[in-house]
Amino acid sequence: MSVRIQRILVPLDFSEHAAAILEWAAHLAEEHGSTLILMHAYHLPVEFQQMEGAYLPAEFWTQVKTEAEKALEGHAAKLRPRGITVETEVTEGYPATAIEEEAIRQKADLIVIGTHGHTGLKHLLLGSVAQRVVQKSPCPVLTVKTPEAEDEAKE
Repeated sequence: MSVRIQRILVPLDFSEHAAAILEWAAHLAEEHGSTLILMHAYHLPVEFQQMEGAYLPAEFWTQVKTEAEKALEGHAAKLRPRGITVETEVTEGYPATAIEEEAIRQKADLIVIGTHGHTGLKHLLLGSVAQRVVQKSPCPVLTVKTPEAEDEAKE
């Protein structure tokens, strides 16, 4: 059996773990001649939506999207000199669902995603986007647990 990895989806939340996630994805892209699709999904937390009188002007969402596009393009600009083809995508929606939908739309062969390594009550309260992506993904998923995430899990 031959494994072909032509398109790698790399969801980023712009945390301090992004560099490690990108390095794994870049290494795989170099090895397989893959295209990287860097993506960011943003959404309004349910708690905020339920606040009476809560209002965010349209310009707020435009700015959120613009800042995310700039951040992704900054990451892409660092990868392109390595000979890696990089695309970027910013979308609105619950991250796990948006990642699944983007993987289908992009016909991704692999998703490379970070995990924060939360356990116990913290995991129960915060949930895990990576866990949901693994469960629902239309393609294989590589989860990257950084040394910092391991340290957090021990706390």
